[in-house]
Amino acid sequence: MAWNDVIGHELAKRIWQSHLATGRVANAYLLAGPDGIGKRRLAFEMAKALNCTGAEPRPCDACSACRSIARGAHPDIHYLVPEGSSDEIRIDDVRSLIGRVALRPFNAKRQVAILDRVERLTEEAANSLLKVLEEPPGATTFLLLTPQASSCLPTILSRCQMIRCQPLSISTLAQLLTRQAACEGPRAQAIARMSGGSAARALALAKQAEGERAQAGELSAEHWMERPLPETRHEVGEWIEALLHWLRDLAFVAALDGDARHVIHRESAEALCRQARRIDAERCVEAAFEFLQLRESLDHFANPRLVAALARERWLNVQGVRREG
Repeated sequence: MAWNDVIGHELAKRIWQSHLATGRVANAYLLAGPDGIGKRRLAFEMAKALNCTGAEPRPCDACSACRSIARGAHPDIHYLVPEGSSDEIRIDDVRSLIGRVALRPFNAKRQVAILDRVERLTEEAANSLLKVLEEPPGATTFLLLTPQASSCLPTILSRCQMIRCQPLSISTLAQLLTRQAACEGPRAQAIARMSGGSAARALALAKQAEGERAQAGELSAEHWMERPLPETRHEVGEWIEALLHWLRDLAFVAALDGDARHVIHRESAEALCRQARRIDAERCVEAAFEFLQLRESLDHFANPRLVAALARERWLNVQGVRREG
């Protein structure tokens, strides 16, 4: 059944199934948890469960409503994400959504509006959404998704029932990597550890385990000077995360005089030991704080390419390289 296809989130699934069983479905829910852990998949399964016309347990994944929602073709399921160069949800997008949900459902029991990354609502868009949450249409459920509940408008949070979505466990991610990425044993465990509980990140790292992201410290200075910079906000964020993971391992090895038993990049222990001979732990920690500030700047709508360029300069500095000119 569909719920079994949603990895993890057992508490969230139990809460939702309880609300369905008792008929006490709220007008708005906030699904809060880190990126890449399956909040979007969970939200669409919730939408299917609300409108499933098959036999228990719902969703059945066999009725016409479940199938059309799975295809992204149901007229009463609305999905809104940040768009444009500013990567924001704008007032016009929210107004258009409100106009659609104000109408009667086309052929569903309830309309479902899924707003992904609601922390990126502009101020005007957030205020517009707040108005409809205060007086919601009778046959509509709002599912708001965010990795940062603290960045959302408090008045919006107060109108929603919170469902906290936890990072996936290392064992769950290792099993996922074994099934979907042909990773087994120590490799799957290592990638699961460095994924921060995110299935999306774990799968991405598995694809590139032999490439730049998993071997950040082994790339030559010349390559780092010449390589194309990532351009999208997501790519830059993933790139900085990879550098932070490498710095974490480098700091461990430097502080423990070459002991690489506790590192994530266990297959690159020799490379870490070589770098640790010329880079001390204090320097790694200082660099890590700089990368954390750069990553945070992405959440405040800084230009992704500028952040990527600054990250490259910081990394070259850590390696003791100075660019000419």
